[in-house]
Amino acid sequence: MRKLAARRPSPALLLAFVALTVAVVGQAWAAPVKTKVVVVRKGQIAKGAVGAKALAKGAIHAKALAAGAVHPKALAAGAVGAAAIRPGAVGAAALAPDAVTSGALATGSVYGGALGEVTLHSAAIVDADTDPSNIEWTASTPVTVQCAEGERVISGGVVFTNSGNHEVGIVTSQPFVNGPSSGWVGAITSNSGGTAKAEVQALCLK
Repeated sequence: MRKLAARRPSPALLLAFVALTVAVVGQAWAAPVKTKVVVVRKGQIAKGAVGAKALAKGAIHAKALAAGAVHPKALAAGAVGAAAIRPGAVGAAALAPDAVTSGALATGSVYGGALGEVTLHSAAIVDADTDPSNIEWTASTPVTVQCAEGERVISGGVVFTNSGNHEVGIVTSQPFVNGPSSGWVGAITSNSGGTAKAEVQALCLK
């Protein structure tokens, strides 16, 4: 029986084998790794499971919150302090009626410099008396001075700029409020024969 002689592989055969090996290994290396995405919904998180320490700094911002997600009942007492509110962030439109009461104000937080512009409005009161120094005094017609639009009365009164023969007096001096309008009402009585001069004044805050 004739023995078959062992033959060395040719260079072409070796090169083909190397190319096949590289191709197979390369495909295995480049094959994508399948990952499993787990979605956690709010109903699957126990109450209190995610605390402040579990959140990265800046992880919760305005765009991450649904509309109405943050309301008074969702905030702990004292959770939002003055340092957390930027200047001008809370205006009148953001406050509910009677939301700010005297009990909600810190001592000394409201002072003259913190208030708006104060304006003094005035109107003349006519001395209606025609016969001076007789036994009958004459009352004037009540005069009202109103604050401008957007202002509210904070004080007022009646003053005499000329007391005539000094037989004069104030019979009415009081504030009035009618919806958005407010001001001061004043009237005088006189026995000065029309020589007295007076005016009603209203101090209004904007």
